Amino acid sequence: MLEYVFFHDSFKKRFLARLDREGLAHEETVDPIEGAAVIRIEEPDDALWDSLDDFYDELSDADQAEMESGSGDSMSTAGIYIALQDGRQTVAKIRPDVMNRMLSVISMDEFNEFVETIVKSVEEPDDTPICKTPVE
Repeated sequence: MLEYVFFHDSFKKRFLARLDREGLAHEETVDPIEGAAVIRIEEPDDALWDSLDDFYDELSDADQAEMESGSGDSMSTAGIYIALQDGRQTVAKIRPDVMNRMLSVISMDEFNEFVETIVKSVEEPDDTPICKTPVE
């Protein structure tokens, strides 16, 4: 099953209209953490899949741009999923402009490592002086 995520209702509606024109059945749910619309479809043939992906990429770019500008029909946020030790999952919401500035100087892997270090430090507090703590 393929999943497509939308943060603004207007872009979701355009995508759903395309699915209807193509005669593709779909399921719609809402991401419980981010509140984004998630559209699921069965995998179509390669030509239609390529066409849908191109269309989704266009809509997704516009959806992202609108989210970053703060306009449109939803809040402007970015976020990172965080897996907690007890198995729960949460999302840290970050202003898109701040996230973009961070990712302009570090990679997503470095950012994720940074966040995981903070989460681990919160879940497993350690009051050892920093000068006596080896860097991992």
